[in-house]
Amino acid sequence: MQFKDEMLNYESSNYNTPYIIKIGLLPVILTAPHTIKQLKENGTIKLPEPFTKAIAMYIANKLDTSFLIKTKDTGVDANSDNKEDFKETLLQIIKTQNIKLLIDIHGSKKERDFDIEFGTLNNLSADYSTVKELEDSFKEHNIYNIVYNEPFKGGGITKYIYGNTDIDVIQIEINQKFRDIDNIDNLKNVCDSLITFIKQYTKD
Repeated sequence: MQFKDEMLNYESSNYNTPYIIKIGLLPVILTAPHTIKQLKENGTIKLPEPFTKAIAMYIANKLDTSFLIKTKDTGVDANSDNKEDFKETLLQIIKTQNIKLLIDIHGSKKERDFDIEFGTLNNLSADYSTVKELEDSFKEHNIYNIVYNEPFKGGGITKYIYGNTDIDVIQIEINQKFRDIDNIDNLKNVCDSLITFIKQYTKD
């Protein structure tokens, strides 16, 4: 199956549960909490972040990492600071599966002045060497406009896992220009960047 078809299949897949889980062999988990339209606690609507689900599923299935992906609105934004089931489930997976790295995948608007942003709570939630390896991998795949912790330093998921574990946690914001099925090269470069990085991170 061609990459474009795979991504469309993952993105269009529907589930009846609030989230879907895959447990992989590698000590890495990908999360995608904003794949669907959600009603926020303040009554406003949180729009979906297209292809964050497909990116997480594609990478996890290529490499046999774990994932946790939100697929139904539960009335609570999993990336808020509120206590809720998504983060609790994530923490249990991390502890029981001996996970060493969380990559929390988000999407930004195309108007943002970056291609990729890493949120690490101002360099607290991941080792410098880990984040530098990730940056180098994106640059290797021709994605150069990378920023750190500005404006997104890491949301409730990053804070919660950082506060309750000692693993590397990185929130990644992917500009809409790189989540566009009509610009398939950009989308493929994002996936290849993350695959290259995870291979490097988990090698013996």
